[in-house]
Order: sequence, then structure tokens, then C-alpha cells
Amino acid sequence: ILDYAERNFRLRNQVTDISDAIEGDVIHIPRVSEETAAAKSADTAVTYSAQTDGETQVSMDQHHYEAKRIEDILRVQSSYDLFNLYARSMGYGIAKKIENYLAVDVLQSATANDVTLASDNTFTSALVRSGLQKLLDQGVDYTNGETFFYASPASYMSLMSLGEFSDFQERGPESSGVGPNISGNLGIIYGMPVYNSVDWDDDGGTGDETATIFTRDSVLFGMNMEPRVQSAYDIDHLATSVVVDTLFGASLSQAAGDAAGQVVNFNNP
Repeated sequence: ILDYAERNFRLRNQVTDISDAIEGDVIHIPRVSEETAAAKSADTAVTYSAQTDGETQVSMDQHHYEAKRIEDILRVQSSYDLFNLYARSMGYGIAKKIENYLAVDVLQSATANDVTLASDNTFTSALVRSGLQKLLDQGVDYTNGETFFYASPASYMSLMSLGEFSDFQERGPESSGVGPNISGNLGIIYGMPVYNSVDWDDDGGTGDETATIFTRDSVLFGMNMEPRVQSAYDIDHLATSVVVDTLFGASLSQAAGDAAGQVVNFNNP
């Protein structure tokens, strides 16, 4: 079960993990602002500034589980590996919950750098660049390998339709030798790996987030209890009961309305 869960973690591995700092049910992370160097004059002492930065609190309040009771008769009559089938399902369910929470409850809650599309789930390269400029305005180097681009299935297909992102003549050669029109994957555009995910909306709802660009530093994630598996034989049901659960928390590193949060959401009009 744990192996299946680990294979499905993607967003979790692309944000800042603060699990080592967990003490209690709330983690207090200092919110360090950008410093400005001062000029030093001869024969004068340096001037110390007070530490006035705020903090980000991450509550470990997300406790989720998957539970199955597998009866003996099913195990005896089954011609396939029933436990392996359930393990895959339970591991995926736990991982999917964590990924969905990071996508919907955390990343899509940011509002400071929103970009509104002209048509539902429809991109132009200019719209992508307008989002990237919002990061540049904050001094973020989006080509450093720590910036990621997620899009709903419909928006991902819209990006695929743009020649500058998919055609060899405009995009140039791929390191793998196989371009998006062959592989079906956009891979990297403007220095960012691009992924499609059903955790982003493409139903056309006004204001729905259909894609997001974010940096690793934009989200703080902590797991108070890694996914654990417990099982016991239930003599009353003549079955084996299996439960997998996890306890975690996550938060934007800056307030949702702070442009310095390094999250750009693309919204449907």
C-alpha cells in the first residue's frame, strides 16, 4: 500500500517539505522578507535592524484514511491477487487525497497573481508570458528547475495546440529526440515542466482555476504521520480488516493575497 501511495505523489515532491520541523499540531515558520544591503562608511558602526518578519502557521489538521474488510470467502474463491488489487486502490486513494488538497485547497487559493483567460480553458503564449512576468516582477527565476506548470486536461490540450510549444520548426529539437507531437507530452516550456491534472477545473465555471504556475518555495507541506497500514483479523466477519491513514498539513508560504507568494493562477472568464 505504501509503495502504491509513494508512486502517486507528484505535487508533494514539488513543494517545500517541513516535516522535520513538526512539533505539536501547528508549525510556526518564520516568513523572511527580502533584505537590502546598507552602505558602510569608514569609522562607523554597522546598524542592526529589528527582526519584524511575520510567520506562516501550518496546521496538522488533515487526517484521512482508507479502510477495507476483505472476507475469507472472497480470498478463497478469487483467482487473482485480491490483496494486491486493494493495496493499489488504497495507496492511490491516500496519495490522491494529499495531491488534491495541495492543488485545490492550497495552490488554487492564491489570488494575488491571477490571470484571466479570454476563453474557457484556452491559452495563448502571450497569456503564459503574462503569468511569467508576474513572477519576474517578484524577482523569481522561473527557469531554475524549481518552477512547475499544472493545467486541467482541456487547458493542457490547448497548450498542445500552440505551435510554439509543440511544432519542431518553432520549438526546436528535443533532448530526447521525440517532440510533443510524437510523445504526447509537452515536457518543458519556458524552462518549466508542464503536467496535466484533473485537480484543475475545465468545466468552464466563471473564476475557476484551470491552470497554475508555482515555485517549490510557494507551499509549505508537513506530514505529522506518514501513511501507515494497520490490519487485524475480524472473527465476527471472518475477514481481514485493513486501514491506511495519514495526518498532514499544508499552507501557502505567504498570504493568499500577497504577490510575493510566487503562485500564478489562470482563471476562466
